[in-house]
Amino acid sequence: MLNAFEQYKKTSVNTMTKAELLILLFDEAIKKLNRSKVLMEQGDFQNAKINLEKTRNIFIYLTVNLDEKYEMSQELSDMYMFFNAEIIKASSMKSTKYIDEILPMVKELRDTWEEADKIARVSKN
Repeated sequence: MLNAFEQYKKTSVNTMTKAELLILLFDEAIKKLNRSKVLMEQGDFQNAKINLEKTRNIFIYLTVNLDEKYEMSQELSDMYMFFNAEIIKASSMKSTKYIDEILPMVKELRDTWEEADKIARVSKN
Protein backbone atom coordinates (compact mmCIF):
# COMPACT_ATOMS: atom_id res chain seq x y z
CA MET A 1 0.00 0.00 0.00
CA LEU A 2 1.23 3.48 -0.82
CA ASN A 3 2.14 5.78 2.00
CA ALA A 4 0.54 9.24 2.12
CA PHE A 5 3.41 11.02 0.36
CA GLU A 6 3.58 8.47 -2.47
CA GLN A 7 -0.20 8.72 -2.91
CA TYR A 8 0.06 12.53 -3.01
CA LYS A 9 2.80 12.38 -5.68
CA LYS A 10 0.79 9.93 -7.77
CA THR A 11 -2.34 12.09 -7.53
CA SER A 12 -0.50 15.31 -8.34
CA VAL A 13 1.13 13.81 -11.44
CA ASN A 14 -2.18 12.36 -12.60
CA THR A 15 -3.91 15.75 -12.28
CA MET A 16 -1.22 17.84 -13.99
CA THR A 17 -1.86 19.52 -17.30
CA LYS A 18 0.22 18.32 -20.25
CA ALA A 19 2.29 21.50 -20.04
CA GLU A 20 2.94 21.05 -16.32
CA LEU A 21 4.01 17.45 -16.89
CA LEU A 22 6.28 18.50 -19.76
CA ILE A 23 7.97 21.14 -17.61
CA LEU A 24 8.33 18.63 -14.76
CA LEU A 25 10.03 16.18 -17.13
CA PHE A 26 12.46 18.86 -18.30
CA ASP A 27 13.17 19.84 -14.68
CA GLU A 28 13.93 16.20 -13.92
CA ALA A 29 16.19 15.90 -16.98
CA ILE A 30 18.10 19.03 -15.95
CA LYS A 31 18.45 17.74 -12.40
CA LYS A 32 19.75 14.37 -13.61
CA LEU A 33 22.20 15.97 -16.05
CA ASN A 34 23.59 18.20 -13.29
CA ARG A 35 23.78 15.24 -10.92
CA SER A 36 25.61 13.19 -13.56
CA LYS A 37 28.18 15.96 -13.97
CA VAL A 38 28.87 16.05 -10.24
CA LEU A 39 29.13 12.26 -10.06
CA MET A 40 31.55 12.17 -13.01
CA GLU A 41 33.67 14.88 -11.44
CA GLN A 42 33.80 12.72 -8.29
CA GLY A 43 34.78 9.67 -10.35
CA ASP A 44 31.49 7.85 -9.70
CA PHE A 45 30.88 6.84 -13.29
CA GLN A 46 28.50 4.00 -12.43
CA ASN A 47 25.95 6.27 -10.74
CA ALA A 48 26.51 8.95 -13.38
CA LYS A 49 25.62 6.36 -16.01
CA ILE A 50 22.42 5.48 -14.14
CA ASN A 51 21.39 9.14 -14.03
CA LEU A 52 22.24 9.61 -17.70
CA GLU A 53 20.16 6.57 -18.63
CA LYS A 54 17.20 7.99 -16.72
CA THR A 55 17.65 11.25 -18.63
CA ARG A 56 17.71 9.35 -21.92
CA ASN A 57 14.47 7.67 -20.92
CA ILE A 58 12.87 11.08 -20.40
CA PHE A 59 13.80 12.16 -23.92
CA ILE A 60 12.68 8.83 -25.36
CA TYR A 61 9.33 9.30 -23.61
CA LEU A 62 9.05 12.84 -24.98
CA THR A 63 9.89 11.64 -28.49
CA VAL A 64 7.38 8.79 -28.45
CA ASN A 65 4.63 11.10 -27.23
CA LEU A 66 5.07 13.83 -29.84
CA ASP A 67 1.92 14.65 -31.77
CA GLU A 68 2.87 14.27 -35.43
CA LYS A 69 0.09 16.59 -36.60
CA TYR A 70 2.28 19.57 -35.65
CA GLU A 71 5.10 20.66 -37.94
CA MET A 72 7.51 21.23 -35.08
CA SER A 73 7.19 17.62 -33.89
CA GLN A 74 9.90 16.43 -36.29
CA GLU A 75 12.24 19.21 -35.16
CA LEU A 76 11.62 18.33 -31.52
CA SER A 77 12.19 14.66 -32.27
CA ASP A 78 15.50 15.50 -33.93
CA MET A 79 16.50 17.63 -30.94
CA TYR A 80 15.60 14.92 -28.42
CA MET A 81 17.55 12.39 -30.49
CA PHE A 82 20.53 14.77 -30.50
CA PHE A 83 20.30 15.11 -26.70
CA ASN A 84 20.29 11.33 -26.37
CA ALA A 85 23.26 10.94 -28.69
CA GLU A 86 25.23 13.43 -26.59
CA ILE A 87 24.17 11.67 -23.38
CA ILE A 88 25.43 8.38 -24.81
CA LYS A 89 28.77 10.04 -25.65
CA ALA A 90 29.01 11.49 -22.13
CA SER A 91 28.35 8.10 -20.61
CA SER A 92 30.62 6.05 -22.86
CA MET A 93 33.49 8.55 -22.83
CA LYS A 94 32.98 9.42 -19.17
CA SER A 95 33.14 13.10 -20.06
CA THR A 96 31.12 16.05 -18.77
CA LYS A 97 31.93 17.92 -22.00
CA TYR A 98 28.84 16.52 -23.72
CA ILE A 99 26.61 17.34 -20.78
CA ASP A 100 27.97 20.90 -20.74
CA GLU A 101 27.12 21.23 -24.43
CA ILE A 102 23.47 20.18 -24.16
CA LEU A 103 22.55 21.47 -20.71
CA PRO A 104 22.00 25.10 -21.83
CA MET A 105 19.84 23.87 -24.73
CA VAL A 106 17.74 21.68 -22.45
CA LYS A 107 17.29 24.59 -20.02
CA GLU A 108 16.33 26.95 -22.84
CA LEU A 109 13.80 24.49 -24.23
CA ARG A 110 12.34 24.00 -20.75
CA ASP A 111 12.00 27.77 -20.32
CA THR A 112 10.39 28.05 -23.75
CA TRP A 113 7.75 25.46 -22.81
CA GLU A 114 7.09 27.29 -19.56
CA GLU A 115 6.64 30.60 -21.39
CA ALA A 116 4.37 28.97 -23.97
CA ASP A 117 2.23 27.58 -21.17
CA LYS A 118 1.94 31.02 -19.56
CA ILE A 119 0.89 32.55 -22.88
CA ALA A 120 -1.64 29.77 -23.48
CA ARG A 121 -3.15 30.25 -20.02
CA VAL A 122 -3.48 34.02 -20.54
CA SER A 123 -5.06 33.60 -23.97
CA LYS A 124 -7.67 31.20 -22.51
CA ASN A 125 -8.90 33.88 -20.14
